[in-house]
Amino acid sequence: MEVTIGPHMNGNRLIKNSMKKASYFILVLLASIFTSCINDFGSDTIAEINEIEISGIEDSYSVIAQQETLTIKPVIKGTLSASDESRFTYRWFLCDGGMTNTHKHITISTERDLNYFVESTPRNYTLYFSVLDNTTGLKWEKGTDLSIVSPYVRGHYIVGDKADGSVGMDFLSFIEGRDTTVMKNIFVNTKNIKGAKNAIFTGFYITEETINLWIMSESGSYQVENSASLPEIKEMDEMSDPSLFIFPTIPISKPQQVMDIVPHALGKTNINRCRGARIILTKDNCFGTTMMALPEAYGNPINRYSSSSSELFRPSKYVLYQENQRFPNGMCLYDETNHCFSRFNSWSTYSAPTHCTKLSNTGTPFYFDQTQYSPVRDLVYGENGYGNSGRSYALMSNESGEYFVYWFLVSRFNNIQAQAAYDIDLSIATEFGQATHYAFYSMQPIVLYSVGAKLYAYDYIRKECKLINTFDDEITYIAMDYSSDDDPNHFFVATYSSAGRIYGYNMEDNQNAINATAVEHETFDTDLKVVRMVYRNYAN
Repeated sequence: MEVTIGPHMNGNRLIKNSMKKASYFILVLLASIFTSCINDFGSDTIAEINEIEISGIEDSYSVIAQQETLTIKPVIKGTLSASDESRFTYRWFLCDGGMTNTHKHITISTERDLNYFVESTPRNYTLYFSVLDNTTGLKWEKGTDLSIVSPYVRGHYIVGDKADGSVGMDFLSFIEGRDTTVMKNIFVNTKNIKGAKNAIFTGFYITEETINLWIMSESGSYQVENSASLPEIKEMDEMSDPSLFIFPTIPISKPQQVMDIVPHALGKTNINRCRGARIILTKDNCFGTTMMALPEAYGNPINRYSSSSSELFRPSKYVLYQENQRFPNGMCLYDETNHCFSRFNSWSTYSAPTHCTKLSNTGTPFYFDQTQYSPVRDLVYGENGYGNSGRSYALMSNESGEYFVYWFLVSRFNNIQAQAAYDIDLSIATEFGQATHYAFYSMQPIVLYSVGAKLYAYDYIRKECKLINTFDDEITYIAMDYSSDDDPNHFFVATYSSAGRIYGYNMEDNQNAINATAVEHETFDTDLKVVRMVYRNYAN
């Protein structure tokens, strides 16, 4: 599109007439037959108009903010000459209507050729190239559509520690039609937070007040900015943070350090499942609320066995529920004080639980009350799976160093089914007692575990153990990755020495063999000692 701007339009020509005599008027008319012209107001000299044609600019462009450079080399042709650069002034500018319809122009270059590292706010613009003829005062413009895409819309927040122990964050960015890229060092750690422990993104929903991004560390828990349009994020001001109010009427320790928020976001669409009812696990307690009446507020802890009791048990950091359900119907906790599993007294979008109830059964296939065993068993690790109806898994151990796997199905708050129990054969599961990280593959009875730089997989029904890989560096993180592509077979492994590296793997859904293979092109470098990867798919 070419636009010629001037006081009067006549095709691509502009004629100014200030002649005093009629004969000059006739002369101008005759001259215009052969060439465009303009009268110099300071004399009676007739100047030719240099009509400009701009090409070499495509109809549209799409670039990634904070990552790519937009390069355009326009071709300029004139009826006289376009080679005299001193004759022209150039300007590239973005026409931005913004989100409030406030029209403005943003100059990004005054050079003929555009080389612009894209720093503008991600959204759709019209990009204009303007050529001003300094001799005649005429201006030509050509416009094109420009889409600036945020790299932080879809991907994984990568949270861990830098070499100095301070918490850092990268973003593993998924952009349609582009290579997956790690956007490094996006977290401004103004409070010098150290010792990363966890990270939570609650997921996408229309109501902004229910959407939160948290970083958990040794020193505390911090809600941080989560807008996809920001090139960097930082901690929110604690005094202006409206998302967490706890108003107990019974004595509890203070401050409460948030460790997790459940239920987690669901699947590739990143549905915020805690937008209606929400559970917050702190270092010492568990709180529930309904999000139907904002602002978010919490009352007494629910890790107790009566709504009138002030006697609190210590909950484990794992909450068990049906992970593959859009609306989980129940929640299960492990009571570390009394060594037993318990459930919430209720679970509803419209009413928050007030206390827990101990689960009881006859011991088939296992007891919910772990004091029924000698020695007593306790929860080592818990995970909610996506396959097999969304069953949950509990890895148990006792003082004798024995290990067991329990299968749960938390179908409703008052219907928690003990499905199966298996022992870990330590004579086959190599170095299982020295493992530091675990992940359950929900499609088959397989638990992944790491010892130093070694990644193992153990089938606890067929009693088969396989060394998947010995990496160059120590493994710091293993996790199944259903969310990014709704694929229960995919998982991540992260390692660290002087720098970090992330590997993508796929498990084969095979009941007769353990097969795990590295995914081609899924090896990513980071400067962090990774402790958590949390999926995001939200454009705001």
